[in-house]
Amino acid sequence: MSSGLFSIANSALLAHQQALQTISQNIANAETPGYSRQEAQMSANTPLRMAYGSVGTGVSVYTITRKRDALLDDTFRASNAHAGGAEMHRDMLGQLESVFGEPTDAGMSNALDQFWGSYSDLATSPNSGSTQAVVQQRGRQLAGLFNEYDTQLTQQRATSTERLTSTISQINGLAAQVAELNDRIVTSESNGNTANDLRDQRDLRLDQLSKLAGTRVISQANGAATVVIGNSTLVDGSTSRPLSVQFVSPQPPPAVTPSDIPVKVLLGNSPDTLQPLGGELGSIVQYMNTDIPGIRGRLDAMARSLVTTVNAQHTQGFVFSGTTIPGTAAGNFFDVGTLVNPVRAGTIKLDSVIAGDASKIASSRDVLAPMDNGTAKAIASLRNDVTAVSFTTPSGATETGSLVSFLRATVTGLGSQVNSETDNATSYRALADQGEARRQAVSGVNTDEELVQMLKLQQSYTAATKLIKTMDEMMQTLLQLV
Repeated sequence: MSSGLFSIANSALLAHQQALQTISQNIANAETPGYSRQEAQMSANTPLRMAYGSVGTGVSVYTITRKRDALLDDTFRASNAHAGGAEMHRDMLGQLESVFGEPTDAGMSNALDQFWGSYSDLATSPNSGSTQAVVQQRGRQLAGLFNEYDTQLTQQRATSTERLTSTISQINGLAAQVAELNDRIVTSESNGNTANDLRDQRDLRLDQLSKLAGTRVISQANGAATVVIGNSTLVDGSTSRPLSVQFVSPQPPPAVTPSDIPVKVLLGNSPDTLQPLGGELGSIVQYMNTDIPGIRGRLDAMARSLVTTVNAQHTQGFVFSGTTIPGTAAGNFFDVGTLVNPVRAGTIKLDSVIAGDASKIASSRDVLAPMDNGTAKAIASLRNDVTAVSFTTPSGATETGSLVSFLRATVTGLGSQVNSETDNATSYRALADQGEARRQAVSGVNTDEELVQMLKLQQSYTAATKLIKTMDEMMQTLLQLV
């Protein structure tokens, strides 16, 4: 009997010691990212069957559970993917919006107003050398602003390409780590144990993957986690398939190489485009394939319209050397480009003759009237030409308007996109934060609660020691009676 009591007391000491050790682990990792609270599960040992009934044999820790809810994980990761994608898209669209610098004196609207205004001044003072010089300057400034906008778009494209490469590298690295952890978890749990710390490490990487790529997770019976990206498998057991980027050159090659060659993301050895993409990866690809080309296309349309409409009026005018009559037919105001180097926002410039000699800028529409202002007035009136720009959107719709109204529509539309993504980012991040809060309520470590539990276990541990002391006193009494 006494040996049985000692055994029961000893099992209590060992069980509560293990439970205290688990609590110590929780407290030590209270601030460790990705750590899930652990709990020692105790159960009564198998009793002994005696003639008069069953006799207990003590207690033991049969497992240490990891407090985690798979449904809360899935909910958080879905919101985290949407939030990560919306935040990335918002930030990149904000950079795109900053290209225009509207409304400021340094923006395109002001440059257009100054250009039309210089022609209005020329109409007031036809054939004035100083006024022609101002027109030349305003035209050069306007073309230079188009060039600058295009350059900034190209820089953002290059930055986005680097960001895409870096993001894919991160995804591939995390996927490889998840595959490795899958292998270690399956091996560790093959004997019936639970690899709590390894699962925490894997879940932390799965959270990061959800933000980067909008991945989904499918748990397997053997403890492995299958990771799905788009409609394909990124990680299966101990194997991961790497992502790669491919630039899609138009076929057959066009006469003019596009400024923005589309990109596609590939998975493993598959030649097919990986889709749909989510998270930050999806936003970066959308920005490179849709947003930047869309804005550049609108700027190119404006540049072509400006060149076409101004040249059409300017070539109908005449220039004079002093008051010599008749005048000489004027040439183009802007360079008309070539097949290889057509007029775009990045290539628009003054015609070489106009760039070299402001006196070649026409104001007269009458070959016999140096002081006529017909051409200058016609070009100045282009300010209000509501048919100056005609643009077909990617959806097939046609937009028509003046240069200023088309620019305003471009900037306003971009601003609306930024506001929309800002709202989306705020909403999805709030959902992700709520999901994380619910998840932390289950798996997070509350040090106050752990300390309370520690005191309870300490009392139980003390009681077990007193039981041993009592058994010892009983044994001493028996020995004294012998």
